[in-house]
Amino acid sequence: MKKWWKRSSEPDAPVVEREFADVRIIRRDESDKIAAELSQAFAGRDGAVASGRGPVTDPDDSDDATAPTSRTTIAIGGVDELPDAVYLDDEFGDGDDSGTVFIDDDGTGDAIAAKDATGRGIEPRLRQRRIGVRRAQGRKRLKWAGIVVVVFVLVVGVLAVLGSSLFSVSNVDVTGVRSADPAAIEAVVADLVDEPVLLVDTDDAERRLEEIAFVETARVRTDFPSSVSIEIRERVPVATVQGTDGQFRILDADGRVLDVIGGQPVAFVLISGTNPLDLDEGEFASQGYASATSIVTKLTPAVRSRLVSMSVTPDGSDLRFVLSNDPGENIEVRLGVAITDDDQIQRLVRLERVLDDVLGTDTTVIDVSTSETTER
Repeated sequence: MKKWWKRSSEPDAPVVEREFADVRIIRRDESDKIAAELSQAFAGRDGAVASGRGPVTDPDDSDDATAPTSRTTIAIGGVDELPDAVYLDDEFGDGDDSGTVFIDDDGTGDAIAAKDATGRGIEPRLRQRRIGVRRAQGRKRLKWAGIVVVVFVLVVGVLAVLGSSLFSVSNVDVTGVRSADPAAIEAVVADLVDEPVLLVDTDDAERRLEEIAFVETARVRTDFPSSVSIEIRERVPVATVQGTDGQFRILDADGRVLDVIGGQPVAFVLISGTNPLDLDEGEFASQGYASATSIVTKLTPAVRSRLVSMSVTPDGSDLRFVLSNDPGENIEVRLGVAITDDDQIQRLVRLERVLDDVLGTDTTVIDVSTSETTER
C-alpha cells in the first residue's frame, strides 16, 4: 500500500493522509473526453472511472470476489500547488510502475505520468510553471528594493532641505544674565546665528557659556524653524580676597573667582589668609578659602550683621571670625577645622547658643572648635 498526503487549498486546513493501492490524480474539471477514455481503459476490470469526483464502482461488481481493489482518485487543485519532484520520488519510488498515476494541474487534459514529472528531465510545462513562480518572486523583491530606494531618497532630500539656509537661526533669546560678561555671551550667540537649526551643537554652546566665570549652568535649546533659547543661571558672589598684586578677587560659595577688580567691594565678606590669592577669572581657590566662602552662606542674620572679617589657612585647618562687640572690643571666634557642611553647622550652632550672653561683656575669644565651648 502506498500513502498520499493531499494539501488543501485552504490556508489552515489539516493534511489528510490516505492509503491506496492504485492511484489516479487528475483535476476536478477534467474534460469529458479524458473521463470517457479512462472508462474504456478500465471497463470490465474494476469498474472504476476517474471522473475527478472520486471513485466510481459498478454496483453489479460490488459482490464479485475476483474484482480488483477499487482505485482512489485524488484531485490536486490550485495553480500554486504543484507536486514536488523529490516528494513524488520518495512516495512512488524510482521506476515503480505498480500503480498508474496521472498529474493534471491546469484542466487541459494533457495529464502526465508521475515518472515523467519526477525524472531528471522535468516535463516542460512544469518547468515553465516553476520558472514563472521564480520570476514572480524576483519581481516582488525588485518592487520592495525600489520602494526602499525611493524612501531613502526622500529622507535624504528632506534632511538636505532642513539643513539648508532656509531653516537657519535668525533669533536667539538669552535670559538670566545679570553680572556675566556680556561680550563673552555675545561671542557664543554670534556663532549660533545663521547656523542651520538642525545642525546647532547645543552641547558645545553650553560648554562655552559655562566657561564664563559668572555662569553656573547654561541650557541651550533650539526652536524650529529658526530660533534658539538660552537660559543662564549665574553664580552668587559671597566673599572677596586681596591678592599680592593689590587686586581683589570676588569668590562664590565654591571658591571660584568670578571677577578681579581694583577696589575692595564692601558688599562681600573680606577673607584674609597666610597665602593670598593671585588667581584669574574662572579659577578655583584652595580648600581653605573654599570652606571659608561656603560657611558664609550658612551664617544667621545675627552673626552675619556683626561679621567684620574672616581668616583661614590654605588647607582649612584653622578658620576664624572677627565679630563686632559694641561697646567692647571685637570678639574672635575660633572654629578650627570646619571643612564639611556638618562641621560648619555644628560650630555655628554652638556659637549661637552663647553669642547673646557674651555680647556687651569683656569676652574677646569664643572657641567652638570642640564640643565644649569656651569663652575668655
